[in-house]
Amino acid sequence: MAQQVSQSSNGQSANKSERVTKHLISFAVMIVLTAAAFYLVATDVAPEHLVLPVLLILGALQVFLQLFTFMHLDQKGTAFYRIFIVAGIFFAVVCVVGIFLM
Repeated sequence: MAQQVSQSSNGQSANKSERVTKHLISFAVMIVLTAAAFYLVATDVAPEHLVLPVLLILGALQVFLQLFTFMHLDQKGTAFYRIFIVAGIFFAVVCVVGIFLM
């Protein structure tokens, strides 16, 4: 019985360690994406007509990274939430395209 409890706690601590590592790596990638966007805007590295598309791509990468890291969309049983998030992204894209076409 005591052996099962210690094995269970070892599994939980290893899982917690993996989650912490995953969060720290994701956070570091988000910081790098933010720094890249800032550097792109603050300097004249890219032509002006490429700045907005690159910023949008960097922003989209960061949004998906945050959804899967902090909203736990990579876990089982989140299909219901995924449907609503995808629907929200779809409506946001429709609204943005509509605003640009006006």
